[in-house]
Amino acid sequence: MDGVARGTGSLARHTVGGIVDSASLLTETFSKNMAVLTLDRKYAQRRDRFKTMPGTNITFVGGVESGMGKLIRGVAEGVIGVVRAPMRGAEKRGVEGFAKGVGKGLLGLVVKPVIGLSDAATDVMVGVKGSLEGASNKMKKGISQSQIRPRRAFYGRDRRLRPYIFVDAIAAAIMLQTKLGGENYLSHVDLGGRVVILSVKRLLLLGDDGESKLLIKLKNIKRIELRSIPQTTENIEWGVFIFLKAARSNGGEVEVITTSSRDIAKDLCMKIQQGVALLE
Repeated sequence: MDGVARGTGSLARHTVGGIVDSASLLTETFSKNMAVLTLDRKYAQRRDRFKTMPGTNITFVGGVESGMGKLIRGVAEGVIGVVRAPMRGAEKRGVEGFAKGVGKGLLGLVVKPVIGLSDAATDVMVGVKGSLEGASNKMKKGISQSQIRPRRAFYGRDRRLRPYIFVDAIAAAIMLQTKLGGENYLSHVDLGGRVVILSVKRLLLLGDDGESKLLIKLKNIKRIELRSIPQTTENIEWGVFIFLKAARSNGGEVEVITTSSRDIAKDLCMKIQQGVALLE
């Protein structure tokens, strides 16, 4: 009877855990789409930076605390935006910018608290799942608690669903903490220490230290070329030459991303070209 009881309890925990995990994914997707409707990219980036990192284990209490914080932040963002958006608009475009800023601020006043509520619901459900898994793991003697896998990546402007790919999930999670936060994930290329992440709008090169080394808007790319770069030794390095439609602030019209692998360079060329093609 004891075994039956344990089995029934495990089934119940996994069932509830599966339900709240699916529900949290739906509310997270809803919040992401609503953030786009605010027309406030900086807000979307701030929101993504405050999100709980995939793989972080939190309890129900922690989820409630985090959720309340996000709800309050959503309301505050909406109220502040009513004042800040018209002022920024007036600074950039005068009366026309002020009028657009008023509309943008009022839209945020309605939408941002809704996003805060949705984010709060997401955190509470993640906390419920964390508590259930914590209880389940305590009952398993000699078995270490396993890490929750990162949330799956959604691809492209329409956030397409694909089979789960672990490295894509990691790249999408990292993207949220960069200057691309708030934009939709497209793809990435691992250069061996460095990584190129592409959103539907921009390309970002992260160095070995995780710092941003290069940021290019895809709409500013004129063409891509793959070239070999002879070295002083017998080795050959490959360069992805990115020709821009207009010179950058430093006067440069070409950016180069190098790698020792021709296959990786070809893959990077292909993915950049795919990103540019989506804008056409």
